[in-house]
Amino acid sequence: MTEDVEVATSAAPNAANPVQYIAMDTAGLAPKDAVALWQDSIGVFYDARPHGDPDGRFHFFADASHLGEAILTRYACKVHNHYDRSPARISRDGLDHVTLQVVLGGRHGRRDAASGEHAQAGDLIVADLAQAQATAAFDLDSFNLTFPRRMLSPLLNAPDEHNMRVVPGRAPLTALLRSHLESLHRQAPRMRRDEVEAVIRPTLELAAAALNMSVSEENAASVRLALTGQIRRHIDENIADPALSAETVAAAFGISQRKLYYLFEPYGGVLSYITAGRLRRARTMLVESPYLAMSIADIAEACGFAYRTNFVRAFRKLFSVTPREARAHAAEGRRIVSQYASGPNMWHWIRRLR
Repeated sequence: MTEDVEVATSAAPNAANPVQYIAMDTAGLAPKDAVALWQDSIGVFYDARPHGDPDGRFHFFADASHLGEAILTRYACKVHNHYDRSPARISRDGLDHVTLQVVLGGRHGRRDAASGEHAQAGDLIVADLAQAQATAAFDLDSFNLTFPRRMLSPLLNAPDEHNMRVVPGRAPLTALLRSHLESLHRQAPRMRRDEVEAVIRPTLELAAAALNMSVSEENAASVRLALTGQIRRHIDENIADPALSAETVAAAFGISQRKLYYLFEPYGGVLSYITAGRLRRARTMLVESPYLAMSIADIAEACGFAYRTNFVRAFRKLFSVTPREARAHAAEGRRIVSQYASGPNMWHWIRRLR
């Protein structure tokens, strides 16, 4: 892998426990070499390729500030590119992260969407790295804030329904978030880690407010924010309990099962929410080191599935791969990771966020 290029910031980092900052720039490279460097770097977790033959315009720049539990990048890549995250790739890298991308120039969105549905200058687009993506970008320039899902999910009305959503830049909270990320990007290399820790939580709260205020009126009306959020946290914290059910959840909050079902309509129902949580836990157990000796059947049972066949069917429906394939892809991913572990780079930072 080509080494990242470290560049000087506009001001020296604060000497007391400074934020790490690195950058990469293909200026001066031949187009073929620039494309190779771009694919080698972002290829850690995206299948990235130019659409058509790159010409002399190809230029890639990215920098990153390591903000503790989040990574803030400025990313710019000229020309028309395609980016993909397939179910197999998701299984290999095991990323359960979210990227909030504020577009500064160009456009970015689903490849099957009309150009008018792409995020353009000023807009916000959300990339859920645990869900499949097939996108196209045109002369893209953007700020990107990447962090583990666990940090944002409790703040969102519908945490799993945002993949590739475009939030218009004209919305006041989106404009405020854009301005905030621009300022944070400018100041981060000068900040101490304790200063960063103080600003990350408000940053996520601002992002969540921008996303929540843009949900459809029907969805906002059906989600009783405070109560539903408490119930979701209760389910998430007790997902491994085999006794967890609609009945026990309703009893824990002193509400009727009918009301519980109503609150969880935006999630496909409370039973679907519980099942999805158990499947995500199973996926984690399938790929992480402490559980590699456990059989698939034992993992299914530990996650509340009495019948292996039902577990395999549900797992494949949610993740588009079987449990056995997920485990094999993860093993391949661990081999791939080793080639990126020898030195610091922004993509490796993101992989290590948990």
